[in-house]
Amino acid sequence: MRLALDESFTASLKDQFGAASKISVRLHPPVLRVLGMKQKISLGPWFVVVLRLLHAMRWLRGTALDVFGYAKVRRTERDLIEEYIAALRAVCARLTGENLAAAVAIAELPDMVRGYEQIKLANVEKYRERLNGMLTEFGASAGARC
Repeated sequence: MRLALDESFTASLKDQFGAASKISVRLHPPVLRVLGMKQKISLGPWFVVVLRLLHAMRWLRGTALDVFGYAKVRRTERDLIEEYIAALRAVCARLTGENLAAAVAIAELPDMVRGYEQIKLANVEKYRERLNGMLTEFGASAGARC
């Protein structure tokens, strides 16, 4: 969204491809994916108005009015924050010089959680399995406090 709203980026595209070139935004909204659409849709220059509106409403993120926050992937992302904090507290409670490398490896695990929608959710499952295994090896339980 940032690039689509960046006027200097749009100007550089016009310079590179000519003033007659047409710019479109390609999206694959989750709503359309649920309805079975497998292709991205192209939205013309008129869609910049919608993007500006979404940008202006970003203060709604994380509130009850955040309609995008109800998606499974967004709920999972919020849950992951609490899980990660609990895991780090458990590690912190048992941290020594000898297990520092293992603690760092646990702290780096969230880098596994990448991708969009289903890819991200699959990576979350892998992350949780790995985290639980590493916490068990570390001798920590997620309920411990620093």
